[in-house]
Amino acid sequence: MKRCIWLFAVAVAIGFFLNSYEHRVVFGQAPDAPSTVTLKGEVVDMHCFVTRHGGEGRGASHAGCANACLARNVTAGFVASDGKVYLLFDEKPFPVKEKIAGLAGQTVTLTGAVVERDGVRGILLKSISPTQ
Repeated sequence: MKRCIWLFAVAVAIGFFLNSYEHRVVFGQAPDAPSTVTLKGEVVDMHCFVTRHGGEGRGASHAGCANACLARNVTAGFVASDGKVYLLFDEKPFPVKEKIAGLAGQTVTLTGAVVERDGVRGILLKSISPTQ
């Protein structure tokens, strides 16, 4: 009898925990809210960067190719000064190509919220500008 009461109490506790978690997610209060950061680095097109097209697929010598690829909606990325690579996303589900037009191949400063899922890092881009 004690064992049945104990199992019932554990089941009720788990139910309260799951219900609480579900409400936080539904109402936008997920436990891992993205943090806003400001980073320096370089905008790259992910195709050329990952495949090392044209050498390293980045830098001033690759800027023309990267900007042309980004204008064609090739996936945009960001290589931070610490070497971490991020995918670039707009805060809303729209392409970022207008925000990053002409910025590949130069040092830029961006502000955004870092997001990560299953090992893939991204930045929800708020602002970006060339570094002076």
